[in-house]
Amino acid sequence: MAGRVFFAPVGKDGKLPAGAIGRLFAAAGLGECFRPKDLVALKLHFGEPGNRDVWRPEQVREVVAAVKAGNALPFLTDANVLYRSLRHNAVEHLAVAHGNGFSYESCGAPLIIADGLRGDNSVQLPVPGGRHHPRAKIAAEIAHADALVALTHVTGHMLFGLGAALKNLGMGSGSSAGKQMMHDRFRPSVDEAKCIACGACAAHCPTGAITVPKGRKAQVELEKCVGCGECVAHCPTGAIPVQWGDSRGLQERTVEFCAAILAHHRGRCGFVSLVTGVTGQCDCMRERGPRVCADAGALAGRDPVAIDQAALDMIAERGGREKLQAACPGAELGIAQEYAEQLGIGSRKYELVEV
Repeated sequence: MAGRVFFAPVGKDGKLPAGAIGRLFAAAGLGECFRPKDLVALKLHFGEPGNRDVWRPEQVREVVAAVKAGNALPFLTDANVLYRSLRHNAVEHLAVAHGNGFSYESCGAPLIIADGLRGDNSVQLPVPGGRHHPRAKIAAEIAHADALVALTHVTGHMLFGLGAALKNLGMGSGSSAGKQMMHDRFRPSVDEAKCIACGACAAHCPTGAITVPKGRKAQVELEKCVGCGECVAHCPTGAIPVQWGDSRGLQERTVEFCAAILAHHRGRCGFVSLVTGVTGQCDCMRERGPRVCADAGALAGRDPVAIDQAALDMIAERGGREKLQAACPGAELGIAQEYAEQLGIGSRKYELVEV
């Protein structure tokens, strides 16, 4: 069955009109995702320091107002990143968010980093029908929320090709260890030059695969390792580095995290995506390069697969698909949407309804 995707186009000035996000939210019926007094997670990306080509606070405020109009309690949230950046822990992550203009005063809702101070506060949720992992490590406060609305800025991505709603929900909602699970079937190695023998990796290894012998650096028994990524999340010096995986495997594993979240929240998720400021690199990059196409507008609905497909089609219609692919040569466009459809998350067929 084709999903309904609601579309608010940019105006003649190339910008979304004031109030367009709120009208789109109402037209898509996203208020049906939550009940009065529900705690509603608004999952977005706060951007890297100085990168404000994401959701703007005044746009987020329209969503906050719509949720509050339903007598629910919204909060803005994202999970810490796996790699070393100012968004690797909650303290600096929140400082980046405030520096980019996101605050209670500007948006009308509190900010909460969903996986805790150091990215290790997670809930394991079952993955229905997945082929890679039976359970997904989801940032705790996203799992504990009563409902969720994913606010996505569509971009390119070095391994996804298209960084859109599925990536925002799946990758963005994973804890640090969960993100490592998505990126590869992890087998840790220790950079002895960086290792300070603190024992944090060994303390958090669930199988005892890591030890720190007296007077030596951390040692890994790969036969015991289950690839959970907890050691990466807890190493304070980056001595156990992130391992990046292949495009297809990454996209499929991320979609399985989406499946876990959607099954957990049982239809209480909505999606709003901005197809504006689309570049070949994701919002995790400070320097994101030129835009691949003219701005289209905003999309909303209950089906993330349909919304992602509509976004990709709009980019293609504006001559941006080839530029997007050229900017992401290691990625294959459309794998995530295809696999998500196979898992029953949604449909690549959609009906576009202009608001």
